[in-house]
Amino acid sequence: MFNDQPWDLLTGSSWNWLRRASSLNPGIAVDASAPFSPLNELQMVFTPDMGSDNEPSVHWIALPGLKEIYTGWWGKLSSNWTASPAGAGKIGFLFTNGAGQVYTGYYHKGGDVASGWVNGPPYRIGVNTEWAPYGQAVWLPNATTTFINPGEWHRIEVYYRWETVPGSSGDGIIRWWVDGVLNGNYTNLHYPASSFTEFQYAPTLQNPPPATQYMYVDHTHVSIP
Repeated sequence: MFNDQPWDLLTGSSWNWLRRASSLNPGIAVDASAPFSPLNELQMVFTPDMGSDNEPSVHWIALPGLKEIYTGWWGKLSSNWTASPAGAGKIGFLFTNGAGQVYTGYYHKGGDVASGWVNGPPYRIGVNTEWAPYGQAVWLPNATTTFINPGEWHRIEVYYRWETVPGSSGDGIIRWWVDGVLNGNYTNLHYPASSFTEFQYAPTLQNPPPATQYMYVDHTHVSIP
Protein backbone atom coordinates (compact mmCIF):
# COMPACT_ATOMS: atom_id res chain seq x y z
CA MET A 1 0.00 0.00 0.00
CA PHE A 2 1.44 3.37 -1.04
CA ASN A 3 -1.29 5.61 0.38
CA ASP A 4 -4.60 5.28 2.22
CA GLN A 5 -6.76 8.38 2.70
CA PRO A 6 -10.05 8.04 4.64
CA TRP A 7 -10.97 11.69 3.94
CA ASP A 8 -11.46 12.80 7.51
CA LEU A 9 -9.42 15.90 6.60
CA LEU A 10 -8.73 17.82 3.36
CA THR A 11 -5.01 17.48 3.97
CA GLY A 12 -2.87 14.85 5.62
CA SER A 13 -1.61 11.48 4.38
CA SER A 14 0.53 13.47 1.88
CA TRP A 15 -2.52 14.98 0.12
CA ASN A 16 -2.79 18.63 -0.92
CA TRP A 17 -5.64 20.70 -2.30
CA LEU A 18 -6.39 23.95 -4.08
CA ARG A 19 -9.67 25.66 -4.96
CA ARG A 20 -9.92 26.46 -8.66
CA ALA A 21 -13.08 27.67 -10.45
CA SER A 22 -15.74 27.05 -7.80
CA SER A 23 -16.88 29.96 -5.64
CA LEU A 24 -17.13 27.56 -2.68
CA ASN A 25 -14.38 25.61 -0.98
CA PRO A 26 -14.43 21.82 -0.91
CA GLY A 27 -15.06 20.26 2.45
CA ILE A 28 -15.39 17.13 4.53
CA ALA A 29 -19.04 16.10 4.48
CA VAL A 30 -20.84 13.72 6.82
CA ASP A 31 -22.83 10.89 5.26
CA ALA A 32 -23.94 7.89 7.30
CA SER A 33 -24.67 6.01 4.05
CA ALA A 34 -20.97 5.94 3.07
CA PRO A 35 -20.39 2.19 2.70
CA PHE A 36 -16.77 1.75 3.75
CA SER A 37 -15.64 4.34 6.29
CA PRO A 38 -18.51 6.53 7.45
CA LEU A 39 -19.14 9.19 8.39
CA ASN A 40 -16.72 11.51 6.55
CA GLU A 41 -15.92 11.93 2.87
CA LEU A 42 -14.46 14.51 0.48
CA GLN A 43 -17.07 16.87 -0.98
CA MET A 44 -16.12 18.79 -4.16
CA VAL A 45 -18.50 21.66 -4.95
CA PHE A 46 -19.62 22.64 -8.47
CA THR A 47 -21.16 26.14 -8.62
CA PRO A 48 -23.05 27.77 -11.53
CA ASP A 49 -20.39 30.51 -11.87
CA MET A 50 -17.54 28.08 -12.64
CA GLY A 51 -17.36 28.62 -16.40
CA SER A 52 -16.74 25.92 -19.01
CA ASP A 53 -14.22 23.06 -18.81
CA ASN A 54 -13.15 23.91 -15.29
CA GLU A 55 -12.65 21.93 -12.12
CA PRO A 56 -14.02 23.27 -8.83
CA SER A 57 -10.99 22.13 -6.83
CA VAL A 58 -8.02 19.79 -7.18
CA HIS A 59 -6.74 17.26 -4.64
CA TRP A 60 -3.43 15.55 -5.34
CA ILE A 61 -0.66 13.29 -4.12
CA ALA A 62 2.85 12.97 -5.60
CA LEU A 63 3.98 9.61 -6.97
CA PRO A 64 7.57 8.34 -7.26
CA GLY A 65 7.62 7.72 -11.03
CA LEU A 66 5.45 4.59 -11.19
CA LYS A 67 4.90 2.29 -14.17
CA GLU A 68 2.32 0.13 -12.43
CA ILE A 69 -0.39 1.37 -10.07
CA TYR A 70 -3.78 0.56 -8.58
CA THR A 71 -6.18 3.33 -7.56
CA GLY A 72 -9.48 2.74 -5.78
CA TRP A 73 -12.16 4.84 -4.12
CA TRP A 74 -15.86 5.09 -3.37
CA GLY A 75 -17.64 7.75 -5.42
CA LYS A 76 -21.04 9.41 -5.48
CA LEU A 77 -22.73 12.20 -7.45
CA SER A 78 -25.29 14.43 -5.74
CA SER A 79 -28.90 13.55 -6.52
CA ASN A 80 -29.34 16.78 -8.54
CA TRP A 81 -26.34 16.04 -10.79
CA THR A 82 -26.56 17.67 -14.23
CA ALA A 83 -24.18 16.31 -16.84
CA SER A 84 -22.76 17.99 -19.96
CA PRO A 85 -23.14 16.82 -23.57
CA ALA A 86 -19.52 15.66 -23.80
CA GLY A 87 -19.68 13.57 -20.64
CA ALA A 88 -21.02 13.33 -17.13
CA GLY A 89 -17.81 14.43 -15.41
CA LYS A 90 -14.09 13.66 -15.18
CA ILE A 91 -12.91 12.24 -11.85
CA GLY A 92 -9.33 11.12 -11.19
CA PHE A 93 -6.19 11.87 -13.20
CA LEU A 94 -2.76 10.27 -13.39
CA PHE A 95 -0.11 12.61 -14.76
CA THR A 96 3.26 11.76 -16.29
CA ASN A 97 6.29 14.03 -16.30
CA GLY A 98 5.33 15.81 -19.52
CA ALA A 99 4.29 12.88 -21.72
CA GLY A 100 0.52 13.05 -21.26
CA GLN A 101 -2.15 11.93 -18.83
CA VAL A 102 -5.00 9.50 -18.28
CA TYR A 103 -8.23 9.99 -16.38
CA THR A 104 -11.35 8.15 -15.28
CA GLY A 105 -14.77 9.67 -15.82
CA TYR A 106 -18.51 9.24 -15.68
CA TYR A 107 -19.78 8.73 -19.24
CA HIS A 108 -23.30 8.79 -20.65
CA LYS A 109 -25.09 5.47 -20.87
CA GLY A 110 -24.85 4.86 -24.60
CA GLY A 111 -23.26 5.90 -27.86
CA ASP A 112 -19.62 6.75 -28.46
CA VAL A 113 -17.42 9.69 -29.37
CA ALA A 114 -17.98 9.31 -33.12
CA SER A 115 -21.75 8.90 -33.13
CA GLY A 116 -22.53 11.10 -30.14
CA TRP A 117 -23.53 10.26 -26.60
CA VAL A 118 -26.98 9.18 -25.50
CA ASN A 119 -27.49 11.32 -22.44
CA GLY A 120 -27.68 9.49 -19.10
CA PRO A 121 -28.30 8.82 -16.31
CA PRO A 122 -27.54 6.11 -15.65
CA TYR A 123 -23.84 6.66 -16.28
CA ARG A 124 -20.90 4.29 -16.75
CA ILE A 125 -17.22 4.49 -15.90
CA GLY A 126 -14.66 4.88 -18.68
CA VAL A 127 -11.01 5.84 -19.09
CA ASN A 128 -9.50 8.51 -21.34
CA THR A 129 -5.84 8.40 -22.43
CA GLU A 130 -4.18 11.57 -23.65
CA TRP A 131 -0.80 10.55 -25.02
CA ALA A 132 0.77 9.31 -28.26
CA PRO A 133 -0.13 7.48 -30.44
CA TYR A 134 -3.78 7.99 -29.51
CA GLY A 135 -3.96 11.73 -29.03
CA GLN A 136 -7.15 11.54 -27.00
CA ALA A 137 -8.90 8.18 -26.82
CA VAL A 138 -11.90 7.09 -24.74
CA TRP A 139 -11.89 3.50 -23.51
CA LEU A 140 -15.42 2.43 -22.60
CA PRO A 141 -16.51 -0.76 -20.80
CA ASN A 142 -15.78 -3.84 -22.90
CA ALA A 143 -16.44 -6.61 -20.35
CA THR A 144 -19.68 -5.54 -18.71
CA THR A 145 -21.28 -2.25 -17.69
CA THR A 146 -22.24 -1.37 -14.14
CA PHE A 147 -24.61 1.58 -14.37
CA ILE A 148 -24.43 4.47 -11.92
CA ASN A 149 -27.20 6.84 -10.90
CA PRO A 150 -26.81 10.11 -8.97
CA GLY A 151 -27.21 9.66 -5.24
CA GLU A 152 -25.62 6.17 -5.23
CA TRP A 153 -22.27 5.13 -3.77
CA HIS A 154 -20.15 2.93 -6.03
CA ARG A 155 -16.69 1.42 -5.67
CA ILE A 156 -14.34 2.37 -8.54
CA GLU A 157 -11.00 0.60 -9.00
CA VAL A 158 -8.53 1.11 -11.84
CA TYR A 159 -5.26 -0.71 -12.59
CA TYR A 160 -2.57 0.56 -14.98
CA ARG A 161 0.57 -1.24 -16.16
CA TRP A 162 3.14 0.11 -18.61
CA GLU A 163 3.90 -1.79 -21.80
CA THR A 164 7.19 -3.72 -21.85
CA VAL A 165 8.74 -1.44 -24.49
CA PRO A 166 7.03 1.98 -24.32
CA GLY A 167 5.51 2.99 -27.63
CA SER A 168 6.08 -0.30 -29.48
CA SER A 169 5.35 -3.59 -27.68
CA GLY A 170 1.63 -2.88 -27.29
CA ASP A 171 1.09 -4.93 -24.14
CA GLY A 172 0.15 -2.16 -21.72
CA ILE A 173 -2.89 -2.69 -19.50
CA ILE A 174 -5.79 -0.55 -18.32
CA ARG A 175 -8.35 -2.52 -16.32
CA TRP A 176 -11.18 -1.28 -14.11
CA TRP A 177 -13.93 -2.57 -11.84
CA VAL A 178 -17.14 -1.03 -10.53
CA ASP A 179 -18.52 -2.55 -7.32
CA GLY A 180 -16.05 -5.41 -7.72
CA VAL A 181 -17.24 -6.29 -11.24
CA LEU A 182 -14.81 -6.09 -14.15
CA ASN A 183 -16.09 -3.41 -16.55
CA GLY A 184 -13.09 -2.61 -18.74
CA ASN A 185 -10.17 -4.84 -19.73
CA TYR A 186 -7.67 -3.53 -22.30
CA THR A 187 -4.38 -5.42 -22.52
CA ASN A 188 -2.85 -4.22 -25.80
CA LEU A 189 -2.27 -0.52 -25.16
CA HIS A 190 0.64 1.80 -25.79
CA TYR A 191 2.16 3.94 -23.05
CA PRO A 192 4.59 6.87 -23.39
CA ALA A 193 8.28 6.75 -22.49
CA SER A 194 7.58 8.17 -19.05
CA SER A 195 5.97 7.23 -15.71
CA PHE A 196 3.22 8.42 -13.38
CA THR A 197 4.30 11.25 -11.09
CA GLU A 198 0.98 12.46 -9.62
CA PHE A 199 -2.53 11.21 -8.84
CA GLN A 200 -5.14 13.94 -8.72
CA TYR A 201 -8.86 14.39 -8.28
CA ALA A 202 -9.72 17.23 -10.65
CA PRO A 203 -13.42 16.71 -11.42
CA THR A 204 -14.30 18.62 -14.57
CA LEU A 205 -17.49 19.44 -16.47
CA GLN A 206 -17.80 20.79 -19.98
CA ASN A 207 -20.54 23.22 -18.88
CA PRO A 208 -21.19 24.74 -15.45
CA PRO A 209 -24.21 23.30 -13.63
CA PRO A 210 -27.52 25.17 -13.39
CA ALA A 211 -27.43 24.81 -9.59
CA THR A 212 -24.81 23.91 -6.99
CA GLN A 213 -24.03 20.20 -7.13
CA TYR A 214 -21.47 17.88 -5.57
CA MET A 215 -19.09 15.04 -6.33
CA TYR A 216 -18.10 12.90 -3.34
CA VAL A 217 -15.09 10.64 -2.80
CA ASP A 218 -14.59 8.32 0.15
CA HIS A 219 -11.60 6.28 1.25
CA THR A 220 -8.99 6.45 -1.50
CA HIS A 221 -6.40 3.67 -1.82
CA VAL A 222 -3.29 4.02 -3.98
CA SER A 223 -1.19 0.87 -4.23
CA ILE A 224 1.98 -0.24 -5.94
CA PRO A 225 1.29 -3.87 -6.93
